Amino acid sequence: MPWFDQLPWLVALAPFAGFFCAALVKRRDPMIAGDRVYRHDPPARVSHWTHALGVAVCLISGIVLGLRFTPAFVTDGPEAVLWMNVHFVAAVSFLFGTFFYLGNTVISSHRFKEHLPTRDAVVTTIHHYGRKLGFKKLSPVEEDKYFESEKIAYLMALGCSVLLVVSGLVKALAHVVLTLPDPFMNVITWTHDVAAALMLLFFLAHVFFAAVVPFSWKTFPSMIFGWMPREEAEREHKIWVRRLKESGRVIEDPQGAEAPAVNTPIEDGGAQ
Repeated sequence: MPWFDQLPWLVALAPFAGFFCAALVKRRDPMIAGDRVYRHDPPARVSHWTHALGVAVCLISGIVLGLRFTPAFVTDGPEAVLWMNVHFVAAVSFLFGTFFYLGNTVISSHRFKEHLPTRDAVVTTIHHYGRKLGFKKLSPVEEDKYFESEKIAYLMALGCSVLLVVSGLVKALAHVVLTLPDPFMNVITWTHDVAAALMLLFFLAHVFFAAVVPFSWKTFPSMIFGWMPREEAEREHKIWVRRLKESGRVIEDPQGAEAPAVNTPIEDGGAQ
């Protein structure tokens, strides 16, 4: 029997667990310490990786089970139950990470605002990547903690996540508790599958630009270890570094010290 039938309470518990952890943890705002810039604190990394791994495994297991517009790679039986259970575990991880992040955003709204693109997002993105591709006639641009391209992609990921959470919870309820009209469930399933396909496109692009291309290699480890080289931050995130300095978030001789545990916004930015 699929775990969606045996353990439906875990699906309901995961969002509350995420909110609870968000209320419990103490966040660290970014700071410069010697030759390092502390960019992502432990709660940010936990929410990111539980969400990201949940998304990745949900996408893989969903493709194996089959979408409305793709064939299934397994038929009904033990194999289908196995992959449904994989989907269940991934969904729990996805919900926990998503609501952990949402809780952090509710508590500190600046964590959401720093992800929103500016009015010059498209132009900045064209100039940013155009110069990286060798078009030196384009004007140099300054980026904040997150590139404008990341902020644009964030809106897509946010929209897909909302659709996946709502449609996924409805599907889980219909599977275990509710009996809903077939036409309504058909719309819900199509919504879930289309959102999953869009999330797959975002996920592949995100992995490529955040971890695969060489210019991301000095920034990506901050989502694992929490910090990035100061030299890289000063070159690629000039606006953010300037704001950190103006706010006094600098320790030139840290002697192994990390950022103090504070949770106050730095003007219009903060940690995530």
